[in-house]
Amino acid sequence: MSSTTEPASTPASVYLPPLRRVITGHDADGNPIINKTLSQYPPGITPSGMHFCLGYSLDSSPAILDNDQDLAAYQDRLPHNVGLSIRGGTVLRIVDFLPGAEAPMHRTATVDFGVMMEGEVQLVMGSGETTVLRRGDILVQRGTLHSWKNNSATEPARGFFVLVDAELPTVNGTKLVEEMPSLE
Repeated sequence: MSSTTEPASTPASVYLPPLRRVITGHDADGNPIINKTLSQYPPGITPSGMHFCLGYSLDSSPAILDNDQDLAAYQDRLPHNVGLSIRGGTVLRIVDFLPGAEAPMHRTATVDFGVMMEGEVQLVMGSGETTVLRRGDILVQRGTLHSWKNNSATEPARGFFVLVDAELPTVNGTKLVEEMPSLE
């Protein structure tokens, strides 16, 4: 069932506008339509200082669109929380970083394609190397140990990320593994 009502306010949404998604599909005659099965406002969780919004997910690549199988798989995952990544799949996630927010160090078995939509965040690599990503900057995160920090005391930041399943590399004879903090 579709919903046009905006979601309840979160700490991040006090600073940034709510996210709205539009999903397309086909009617029974094959005509392209706006699919209204899912809410326009994707679900999210709000761990300390951040808001993680799940825009969409796919269980496989290539995605199976016949009979809206991808929609059904996404809906089936929602009550159980998708997590940061899906083995064999893809996750579309938008992350709002409140002023001063800092994510714990983590590594996912994914290649992450990211674009900073608003504000700026500092990318902190496991080696200690850092760089600042600003609005419009693109990131390709390739299974590396990293964290995020919003150094602003007043401005939020919003990043758009697509996480694609990947095999982590072996470095100096050691197979790297996911290192994931709890999001709750």
